[in-house]
Amino acid sequence: MSNTIESDNAQLGLQLAKEWPAVFVMGLITFGLGIVVISWPQETLTVISILIGLQILIYGIYRLVAAFADDTISPGFTGFVGIVGIVAGVVVLRHPFQTVAVLAAILGAVWIIGGAIELIGSIADSKLEHRGVAALGGLLSIAAGVIVVVWPAPTVTVVAWISGLYLIIFGLFICFSAFQLRKLTK
Repeated sequence: MSNTIESDNAQLGLQLAKEWPAVFVMGLITFGLGIVVISWPQETLTVISILIGLQILIYGIYRLVAAFADDTISPGFTGFVGIVGIVAGVVVLRHPFQTVAVLAAILGAVWIIGGAIELIGSIADSKLEHRGVAALGGLLSIAAGVIVVVWPAPTVTVVAWISGLYLIIFGLFICFSAFQLRKLTK
């Protein structure tokens, strides 16, 4: 039985190795996306915000249309959600970068609250292992949240740069992995 599994795994590995060009192209695309994000962080964030705005708008239209379906349990509420979605989508599309800053501020608030919960939990639970590490994690989360809330727009740009750098490194790693797969085919 184990020989059959090993044989199947070897066949699967060989099949995957034959697909190394696709893996390499994915690595190049990931690397290129990282370059784009680092080169144009504001524009990249605006595009992301526009895509989110379109998604909210389409969702709102869908919910509004669904309010008139025969099988809708609560047509009034569903229609209200649809109208709110349409309005929110239009607002996001009209002010995309401000939307990113608002979302960053919300993320900062979540980090502050989560950090406070972590800090209080580490202080209150005397049986918790590594209380100091948990408290430090909570303090760092609070500090990061405060920074994001106080300076949402610049913080979002820094996050975009870090994301771009991550994409570049990850893209290079994928390309390296593709060449490793290529070696398996020989």
